[in-house]
Amino acid sequence: MKKLSHLKHFYQNSQLDKREIDLILCHVLEISTAQLMIYDKEITQDQKKQIDTFLKQRQAGKPYAYIVGRQAFWTLDLIVNKHTLIPRPETELIVELVLSMTDKEYKGKILDLGTGTGAIALSIASERKKAKITAIDFSQKCIQTALENREKYNISNVSIEQSNWFDRLSKENTFNFIVSNPPYIDEDDEHLKELSYEPLSALTAKKKGYSDIYKIIEHAKDYMEDNAWIILEHGYNQHKKIQSFLHDNCYKNIKTVKDLAEIPRITIAQWQNLAIIKQ
Repeated sequence: MKKLSHLKHFYQNSQLDKREIDLILCHVLEISTAQLMIYDKEITQDQKKQIDTFLKQRQAGKPYAYIVGRQAFWTLDLIVNKHTLIPRPETELIVELVLSMTDKEYKGKILDLGTGTGAIALSIASERKKAKITAIDFSQKCIQTALENREKYNISNVSIEQSNWFDRLSKENTFNFIVSNPPYIDEDDEHLKELSYEPLSALTAKKKGYSDIYKIIEHAKDYMEDNAWIILEHGYNQHKKIQSFLHDNCYKNIKTVKDLAEIPRITIAQWQNLAIIKQ
């Protein structure tokens, strides 16, 4: 019965949701949630100390993903750390869109801007093994994490490079898709305090959150094949301005896609090289 008494201690002395406590227990004990229900081994002092530490960190607001050092995304279980943004389920919509617009034999070129953990690039690559994918990030520490995730899953069709957006990319490199989950939160947004553990550079952008998105839209054209697609994640109230800016930059077939919560989440557009048409 020592096991049950330990569990009661964790549940009664924590302000956390029972599910979060269960996840922490399972992580430390290295068991599944189903196994937790019938777990009959005594919890060691080292395990109890680790559980107590993790519970205190979570109660202080540290995200579970940073506590355990990993986050599920698409079909992958990605390494994450304080240098990387935690991949969100809504970002999987970018992966879904690319997959819906291609097939398993797709051999095109895809650019993932601001790759972070490598979530988008590696998820697409795992499904489109013949595609050639380039993933870039400004942060060398993010690059290292993405490389670790690539090695973890032995994914060979993703090149991971350091660049501040397009700065180090040759204009000879053109792509069929350019995708990104860039920083898009206003620097003065009151909700940032809820994201205090995550790197601000991956969250916020100047000009009310639009500066990086606008820069991508403006410069992406120089790196896009004719009829290539750009796919951008953004905030819940940003789609109209982004659609307008895409239109002003001569993109076509512009539309916004809602996530599962019915929030405008992704805007896509197609680039048509007018110089080629005029020839």
